[in-house]
Amino acid sequence: DRIEATLHVEGRDFWLDKIVTKGYEPTPAPVAGAAKPEPTAAPGAVTPVPNKGVHVGDAIPDFTLTDQAGKTVRLSDFRGDVVAVSFLYTQCPIATACPMTTAKFSKIDAELAKKGWGHLLIVTVDPERDTVKVLADYAKRAGADAKRWRFLTGTPAAVADVASNFGVIYYPEGNQVIHGQAVAVIDKNGRLSSIYYGERWEAPHIVRDLEKARNG
Repeated sequence: DRIEATLHVEGRDFWLDKIVTKGYEPTPAPVAGAAKPEPTAAPGAVTPVPNKGVHVGDAIPDFTLTDQAGKTVRLSDFRGDVVAVSFLYTQCPIATACPMTTAKFSKIDAELAKKGWGHLLIVTVDPERDTVKVLADYAKRAGADAKRWRFLTGTPAAVADVASNFGVIYYPEGNQVIHGQAVAVIDKNGRLSSIYYGERWEAPHIVRDLEKARNG
């Protein structure tokens, strides 16, 4: 069904109303023998390797990236504490994607500030445009405390390798980056404790999983 609706946005809240169906549009039948088009990346772009994601319970390979303050960050720096990791890019135009991830992480950050433990890492999927300065501006708008919440970038190859380990695929298309959504919880020993794909997760789920990973 094709629909039309009015989108309302107030701060971090958004909703649709005046939803009207505008008729049914059948999916075109596939042409026999026609190959499905493959996503095309920009010349020279580095994209993650599919089907390489680490399984729950396994160790996440260590990585080295750069945060919004220009400091080197290694995953192994956080051994002994729990970490939540997600992926986005600062120019994402889709309200339910990257901006919503940032809003949810802001809620998680507020809870961790009260508890006095835990770390948050967000890795850009657009490292060529999301420079340290761009991430610093974005982190400031998000109210991120760099002691606990880091936004990470690096070389396209390094970022793609990290995304591969979490089962996240992305590729540039026009001015956007098409990417899978995921948020992972890593335990005190650097093992993948839980991971959610898509949009259907909330801040309390991640706080709960961080507490479980910390106490487990």
